[in-house]
Amino acid sequence: MEARRDELLNTRYDHVVFTLPHDLNGLIQANRRGMYDLLFKAVAGTLMTFGRDPKWIGGEVGLTLVLHTWSQNLGQHVHLHGLITAGGLASDGKSWRKAKKRFLFPVHALSKVFRGKYLDGMVRAHRRGALSFGGSTAGLSDALAFGGFIEALKQQDWVVYAKQPFGGPDQVISYLGRYT
Repeated sequence: MEARRDELLNTRYDHVVFTLPHDLNGLIQANRRGMYDLLFKAVAGTLMTFGRDPKWIGGEVGLTLVLHTWSQNLGQHVHLHGLITAGGLASDGKSWRKAKKRFLFPVHALSKVFRGKYLDGMVRAHRRGALSFGGSTAGLSDALAFGGFIEALKQQDWVVYAKQPFGGPDQVISYLGRYT
């Protein structure tokens, strides 16, 4: 936690949480490393895409991402907490661009982009034969069944939550550190 505190920049930070639908729990159990890796890539890619957009910041944002795999009652609930700078380094590599809005990015738009990136990664992994199936997910090894599963996931709203940390970024680092 001290190392993360030492890395904080003198800027506002926002706290974001990206949650995977529980329908993915079986696949996650059978493919932890790949599905968690995909989660980090999809979340980071989503936040970087929005950060680079001049509509929001137009720069490279700073991120710290922490994986949580359980809920308060210790049930499987896979989600990623993020601490993100409310600004980014401009393309000149020297100037800082502050976020243009009080709330960094619209959560509904983040949710759609995140869902698209994650599902695209799953489809690519399936095509490469990089996913394992068994038990309740055995039928998903079939391309047609897997395609139907992906289509059903596309119809769901994926949960993304964002807020400014009340006690600043140090409070979020402390919170995340207790559970990591």
